[in-house]
Amino acid sequence: MLNHDTIFLDARLLQIFCVAAEELHFGRAAERMCMSQPPFSQQIKRLEKLVEAQLFVRTTRSVRLTPAGEVMLSRAKRLASDTGLMLRAVRQAARGEAGSLSIGLTISANCSPLAEALYQYRITHPHIELDLREMNSSTMESALRLRQIDVALMRPVHVDADISTTEVYREPMVLAVRRDHPWAGQKCVSLEQVAEVPLIGYEQAISPYFRRMVHQMFAQTARPPRIVQESAVPTNLTLVEAGVGVAIVPLTILRARSDTLTYVPLHDRSMTQAVTVMAMLRSHPNPAANDLAATMLNVQADLAGRSAKKQVRRKNRGS
Repeated sequence: MLNHDTIFLDARLLQIFCVAAEELHFGRAAERMCMSQPPFSQQIKRLEKLVEAQLFVRTTRSVRLTPAGEVMLSRAKRLASDTGLMLRAVRQAARGEAGSLSIGLTISANCSPLAEALYQYRITHPHIELDLREMNSSTMESALRLRQIDVALMRPVHVDADISTTEVYREPMVLAVRRDHPWAGQKCVSLEQVAEVPLIGYEQAISPYFRRMVHQMFAQTARPPRIVQESAVPTNLTLVEAGVGVAIVPLTILRARSDTLTYVPLHDRSMTQAVTVMAMLRSHPNPAANDLAATMLNVQADLAGRSAKKQVRRKNRGS
């Protein structure tokens, strides 16, 4: 709310004052502003009338600032500096170089290389503040619409056309077992074998993506799975630790339980790839997210390259 002391000073009027204060000579100051001296002097008088204070003492030989003029010059310089900082920050935010970015992150993605990608993004975008929020994929669409988050790193659940999605990570699904399980250490198991043992499934309301994936996998086999309990990450890993059954999970989620659990690759790996996508509202994109997907894809490509090199070295050692 404006008070009775508020006045409006345009940028050019302040610039005229600052040039006059620097030159302490109205003729030279007018030249710098590409003006003749009479209009320049009139603008100074207009400013003094607006601020209700004499800013300059003029004689036939000199011009000097009054105490009020000294205060005016000090504040004007500070205002010019703040305005410059403001404009720079606004332009950086518009280009996605500054500001904030709120990211919804699935629990299973927390243990994936996406965390490394977020670190790399922070290094290359130091003026962007990241706000990471652990969320369930099934709730992220509404969070995007309510502007609670700018970006969702989620499993590819169904979303409407006004939300754009970009695949940023793909990883194998594996069978999580206790380290003392008879299958621990095997090269792989088939889904037919998995159908013979108790399996921890996924709740539809919490993990629709993984539930659908598991059921599609077993739809290709002759036998349905023996699901003894339904849960979600990471509770299903606790159930595996407790000996309730085994679980089909994304590979990277096992990092958190590597002391008690291990994994066995599934025989048909081509049909067991879990996907993570980056989702945003098409109508309200945050410019700070422009480089986020590219950073994640670069990290994934780098990891894939390292994995390929390791496989080549293993093959060479074996030969």
